[in-house]
Amino acid sequence: MNEEIANIKELVQGVIAEFGMLPPGGRVVVGLSGGADSMALTHFLVYQEKAEVLAAHVNHGLRGAESDADEAFVRKWCAENHIPLRVLHADVKRLAEERKQGLEECGREVRYAFFQELAQDARIATAHTLSDNAETVLLNLTKGTGARGLCGIPPVRGNIIRPLIRATREQVEAYCRFYGLAYVTDSSNLERNFARNRVRLDVVPVLKRINPAFEKEIAGMTMRLARDELFLQGQAEQAVRRAETPHGYDLAVLKTLARPVLVRAAAVILRRAGEVRLESKHLEAAADVIAAGKGSVSVAGGIQIAAQGNTLFVAPERMEPWSVPVSFPVTRTPDGRSICLKKINKNAVQTENKFHNLLFHNCINCDTIWTNPVFRTRRAGDVFRPAGRGVSKSLKKLFNEAKLEPLLRDKVILLESGGEILWIEGFGPAESARVLPGTQQAVTIRVEPAGSSAQVCGSQDEWERDG
Repeated sequence: MNEEIANIKELVQGVIAEFGMLPPGGRVVVGLSGGADSMALTHFLVYQEKAEVLAAHVNHGLRGAESDADEAFVRKWCAENHIPLRVLHADVKRLAEERKQGLEECGREVRYAFFQELAQDARIATAHTLSDNAETVLLNLTKGTGARGLCGIPPVRGNIIRPLIRATREQVEAYCRFYGLAYVTDSSNLERNFARNRVRLDVVPVLKRINPAFEKEIAGMTMRLARDELFLQGQAEQAVRRAETPHGYDLAVLKTLARPVLVRAAAVILRRAGEVRLESKHLEAAADVIAAGKGSVSVAGGIQIAAQGNTLFVAPERMEPWSVPVSFPVTRTPDGRSICLKKINKNAVQTENKFHNLLFHNCINCDTIWTNPVFRTRRAGDVFRPAGRGVSKSLKKLFNEAKLEPLLRDKVILLESGGEILWIEGFGPAESARVLPGTQQAVTIRVEPAGSSAQVCGSQDEWERDG
């Protein structure tokens, strides 16, 4: 073994050891396209690391006979080396059109879905190199990325490992030459209609003429930025946990954050709300709302963020309406909340002064809720007659007067019985359901956030026993 190959072997084994990529006895699914990078990676894992390897090849159906020839090459090599192989045939062009994606993005999704299906509890090894990392950083830079995008391709992400991430493409090809590894060349890699190919063919050579160690310098930068990003991300996640409230996030906590942490906290909050693809403009706009403590903004994926009072609310721009029958002592809503009902007997109603505010906002006359009661969200044309106001109002007008943020209106819970709205979350009972001095029995209503345990509402026995 010559010195160059010994250095490559030491380099790759160092990455594997540093990141704990290969647990003892673990199985590895290797993405094997037949190109130089994937051939070198598969050979290295089988013959240098003695790993239990399952090769996975995807025929994307994009290059006709050439794609079939690549598959045949991979099948032959795996058979000769007694490496188990699984092959997926996918019509990526058709899938990309159906999903309204680019070919590269769709192909990547297809590959990784296949790898994950095969992996189960195993690791997935992909053949990304130092050269790929440099290209990715340059592509991200052209899109106006932040620090996260400049961190490049991580050595490990979940169960995906990249043992060649510190080896250049030239080193990979040297490894193949030394061990006599044939490989295929994807002709589409020479087509300049793909942005990555233009970077690889036209941009990188110029930068390497300026600095031959360009790729390694990019790697050093990504390592330093990744270290900083990990720290800032940790600060953001801690802040979000501190800011959590039953209905949203405490603005007083979030507004104290330095801007770099605040922007990352906004990303954490928005990703909790749903699958969203966030751009820097979304995060900066969300951070502006938090810092100002007022206003709202929508981001991709139909998620809206709004600041009202002391709370930051996050929700889909439009929630589907729902209605569920009342169940005692706890009713579960479709969005995961718990509505707790508790009886109060007449003695407590008449003698406990501490119930005064509670009765007005969260308590109704028990006798009013027995005609097909349901908890639901608002509907067009809803009208409500608040206790003690002497007037009936549409919910739209009621919410407008209360200056309730539009995104919160579809989350407000209503209690309806006999076709009449008897109680509205945050607004209290209707005139017809209010608790009076002569009320024999009342019911308190308490809404618990999603994820609350059943114990917060008490048991069926307690409901039947109370009163």
